[in-house]
Amino acid sequence: MKIYKKGAALLLVVIMLMTFVAPVAEAKELNIPPGQLKKVTGIPYGQLKKIGFVDLDETIEWARLAIDRMYARGIFTGYPGNVFKPKNNVTHLEAIIMALRVMGWEEEVKRTKVNDDIRKINLSWNDAYYYVALAVEKGLIKPEELRGFNPNAPAKRYEVARYIVRALDMEREAQKHMKEKLPFKDANAIPKDAVGYVYIMLDLGLMKGDDKNRFKPNDPITRAEMAVMLNRLDESLDNEDENNLVGTIKDIDLEDLTITIQNSSGTKTYDLLEKTPVYVDGRYRSLEDLKVGDKVELVLDEDEFVIFIQVIEKTKQPIISAKGLVAEVNRRAISLVTYITNPDEGFIGTLVESDIEGLHYELETSEGAFVLKGNIEGLEDYVGDKIVVKGQLTDEFSIYMRGYILNVEKYYVLRSRDLVTFDVNNDTKITLNGKEAKLAEIKAGDFAHVRADDTNLALEIKAESLKDRIEELEKERKNTRDGKLEGKVVSVSLGANLMLTIKNDDGQYTIIIDKDVELKGIKSLRNLKRGMEVGLRIKGGKIIKIEVDD
Repeated sequence: MKIYKKGAALLLVVIMLMTFVAPVAEAKELNIPPGQLKKVTGIPYGQLKKIGFVDLDETIEWARLAIDRMYARGIFTGYPGNVFKPKNNVTHLEAIIMALRVMGWEEEVKRTKVNDDIRKINLSWNDAYYYVALAVEKGLIKPEELRGFNPNAPAKRYEVARYIVRALDMEREAQKHMKEKLPFKDANAIPKDAVGYVYIMLDLGLMKGDDKNRFKPNDPITRAEMAVMLNRLDESLDNEDENNLVGTIKDIDLEDLTITIQNSSGTKTYDLLEKTPVYVDGRYRSLEDLKVGDKVELVLDEDEFVIFIQVIEKTKQPIISAKGLVAEVNRRAISLVTYITNPDEGFIGTLVESDIEGLHYELETSEGAFVLKGNIEGLEDYVGDKIVVKGQLTDEFSIYMRGYILNVEKYYVLRSRDLVTFDVNNDTKITLNGKEAKLAEIKAGDFAHVRADDTNLALEIKAESLKDRIEELEKERKNTRDGKLEGKVVSVSLGANLMLTIKNDDGQYTIIIDKDVELKGIKSLRNLKRGMEVGLRIKGGKIIKIEVDD
């Protein structure tokens, strides 16, 4: 094994870096079109150029979109090491600079004349004098206020309100509302000569109180709070900016890191960065969450790289709708048999053979065993297989006392090709019998209606429980155990098990006849004929009296 000395290893790293970076720099100088850089250098430039702050955690999620957008728009700057310091206080100088920038006046700074009064202020860098001068010229600071102006002191919330209202040229409007009663618990803490400014900021929706209905006028404003406020203001202004675009996504290439958008100016492709911030529904997302057809806002840097994306209108994705019998459920998916289209027409289970009271077939399901009758020819070939039965569950008593009788119309051996499977995630809305539920509560044999997107991800699942349907049938069947029942005779069994089947408007019932049954209108059970109108008295699930209507 070869052993390299430390110096040799460093030299190898330098050579590798030169190998990658030099072609990228050369390609940029040659003005290679967006999306072509990878073909020349082997790597997208967006993977070398980075963006994003490392100190934005979940505690600052409420301000993250505003911070990223205001940074991309050039209103805010970060600190070395890709940090934003969201909880730091904003100084008066920073507040007026940000206000000037958000109003689109940055280009006027160098053309502004600095007078002697402004030169008397102790500012740490020369360009700051031009910002203060422009702030005076635009009315953010009145000339007489310069004497007490402390650029490095933290700006209080009511003071920032004054700067913004003046920048919006709403000073007169503010003066009209200096005696307003503001709806905050701490309204008395707002200086009387600042009430009108706070009123305007509230009216415009640029500032709000906290969750305890306090405005905290004398608290310093933090960088995160300032970002949120300025972002609201910026979105309400109609500043023309060639680096701020709105359009519809026509294509997005995550391999070459490019995005193509179409708007009134035409169709154009832009380079992306690997970590370009993406926001959908106000939440931080990734490039993978963008869809062709989304209407987006893009912010570009000086090299025309996209450094911020916000989806302002999501494309209407094709919706897949399917309903059917639930065949399988696991932690992340649900599978349906879609040729069963009605909750009452299909059942799924394992076919078993039984010799209780004679050879017959049963369907074992999550809710017990159903005795099969009707169109069951050929069933013997599928014992042990999972099958789907199309038919009606009757409220007849099984003569085998093993469950309900299932009248078979058709049966199908379940194959994987019969299943339609949908993925499920934490955002899938799931209800069972109209109540919010978890996927694990849905069982094979239930019936479900699924709405999904074009990636087969279930957006909504509405399921109906087989258990509930069985319980409803139990209630109906209970009525035939004790009480009275009327109907027409369908058949009479006089074998080892005395059974009478009658039919009425509510259904068909097969009930055991008590050996000591009382007869009225006929002399013997043998006199019962098909079509006769009879009235039954039932107790304990057995017929104790039969009355024939003459």
